[in-house]
Amino acid sequence: MISQGSDNSGNVSQWGDLLSDISLQRLLIVQWDKQQGSVRANVAGRLGFEVTNCSSPSDARNLLDGTYFDSILIGSKSYDDELKNFLKWISSLGTEKPYVILAMEEGLDRDLSGLIESGVDDFLSIDSGEAELIARLQIMESRICSGRVDQENLAKIKRDRNRYESLFLESPEAVLVLKNRQGKVIGVNRAVKSVLGYDGKALLGKYMSLIFPQIFGKDGHATSGEVLSGATILKAISYRRPDGKHIYLDIMMSAIPWDSGYAVMMLCRDVSWRAGEEGSRIKDSKDQALARFAAGISDEFGDLFTSLGGNLSLLESADFLNEESRDTIKCSQQACERGREIIKEITSIRGGRKAKMKNKLDLPEIIRKTVHFSLFDYDRVQPVFNFERVLSSVMGDEEQIRQMINCLVGNAAEVMSESGIRNGRIIIDGSDVVIDEESLLPLSLGDYVHLTFRDNGPKLTDSETDQIFDPYFSRDKSVRGFGLSRAASICRSHNGYISANSGEDGGAFFELYLPANNKDNYQPSGEKSNDSALRVLVLDDEPHICSMVEKALTREGHEVFCVSTGKAALRAYDKAEEFGRSFDVLLFDLDIRGGMRGDETLSQIRSKNPEVKAIVTTGYVDDTVLENYLEHGFCGILTKPFRISHLTSTIERLGHQNSG
Repeated sequence: MISQGSDNSGNVSQWGDLLSDISLQRLLIVQWDKQQGSVRANVAGRLGFEVTNCSSPSDARNLLDGTYFDSILIGSKSYDDELKNFLKWISSLGTEKPYVILAMEEGLDRDLSGLIESGVDDFLSIDSGEAELIARLQIMESRICSGRVDQENLAKIKRDRNRYESLFLESPEAVLVLKNRQGKVIGVNRAVKSVLGYDGKALLGKYMSLIFPQIFGKDGHATSGEVLSGATILKAISYRRPDGKHIYLDIMMSAIPWDSGYAVMMLCRDVSWRAGEEGSRIKDSKDQALARFAAGISDEFGDLFTSLGGNLSLLESADFLNEESRDTIKCSQQACERGREIIKEITSIRGGRKAKMKNKLDLPEIIRKTVHFSLFDYDRVQPVFNFERVLSSVMGDEEQIRQMINCLVGNAAEVMSESGIRNGRIIIDGSDVVIDEESLLPLSLGDYVHLTFRDNGPKLTDSETDQIFDPYFSRDKSVRGFGLSRAASICRSHNGYISANSGEDGGAFFELYLPANNKDNYQPSGEKSNDSALRVLVLDDEPHICSMVEKALTREGHEVFCVSTGKAALRAYDKAEEFGRSFDVLLFDLDIRGGMRGDETLSQIRSKNPEVKAIVTTGYVDDTVLENYLEHGFCGILTKPFRISHLTSTIERLGHQNSG
């Protein structure tokens, strides 16, 4: 903030610590009186401004065409046509318009409102002394700095809002927003076309009885009030698309805040693959766990919505806002609340983190050892192994695979033991299979290892079959299902599939499919295993960027360390080298406020280790470093804003390549 000292004459008497903290840099002085212009330039220069002088509006226009100025000080003794046209031209610059101070004679007849409309931000007497000039510069600095902060906040709000709108619009499940208890469609996403077969815009204003008469009555009201109470799931709803194709849908409906009341969010998920031989018995466990996970998912996005809501609140208190702007902010706050509820519900149907694929695994050997260990305390339960002579290997985390097998075998043995079965058996079969286009399983096409676990214990009931993989499923009289959610999670994290049913002769019957690894054991010397965990050092001065990158890479199993300054990055790198835990990849932002740039920091690191792998990130695509990033030691570029998938693939591709 500008400070000053002056004597009674209005002239500054002490300059020792005056205005040393001014952040503005460029000031253009347009002064018809060259001598007076030089005096003002001298004052502004002492205050830390980079001052440019000119003596006419035409010269000023030429300068403004080629150079950006934060502010203009215009000194004129008359309000003639030349000055009017110049001010009119300045006002046409829009967001690039500089702050304008107009210095005129006190007694000059002038239309202040007209001047303000012409783009003048403040006025100054042409005969004002240094103290008055400093006071006007104080006001100018405060307003410009405040305006910059507000512009940055608005830009962040717009970016965040676009992200959340994208999550809603690009969801693979059909999402409809319905007017509360009326069933009237007031919002849809793009997946409505691919899932329900209707053009989304054509549904707006229509009632749900049009496409779901079994759920909504002819008058548009829901046939059951309980359907709209909280988060309700309707499973395997038969539905015929406009093109005649018959499918099955799982539908989840939940009340969400909307304007002054409530609306209903309706998610439709195509589960036709479950209508095969096993019918509706084999169901995804997450369908019944959606409501339970909602609260946990909200924590994941809490930081993002806190940032968005906080910026809106800060902006709402700004003095420069008019009534229209305040209304816009209020609408944005309402949209933030709606988006928070929608994203929480949509995200609840996502899967967990991926497995850290490390090794090529020989399943028969791992299964035999794990099963014998799991049955150590169960003398009355014996395993039987039936594997193909040459069973394909899989790529996976051996520890997790052992946990999955232990969950399945341990639960079966415990149930048989508590049921009093004296000659318990667990039969484990393994074979190679091919999943083709005719398969009803929710798996990608390709080769798989098919494992089955059969026991001669109690038969599974239909209720147990539907809920056995739910995260918190348990029964007072039976331990069946306890811990099996972990097995299902591990299987899914390895891109596999698991199901449960009753065996033909009783007992439980579990099927697993894991992607087969048909690649040779040979790993090219120029690459690491694509699934090795990496250590990544991130340099970025934006906390929300660091948070997003850390969460994205940690979710993929990588270790991330974030710093906000170049000096901190150098310390972190040296410490990692000292303790023998070197970073595999450096992710450096190019522009760091108030410190070393990313390329400068990398230069110091490369002086110690020329083979270090680094990626540069920036939002400025015209920087010379980007044009010649290899010459600056970087191996790749990520231009903001970037997708998380692009971030992880770039990091992993670079990190899994050996130097040299």
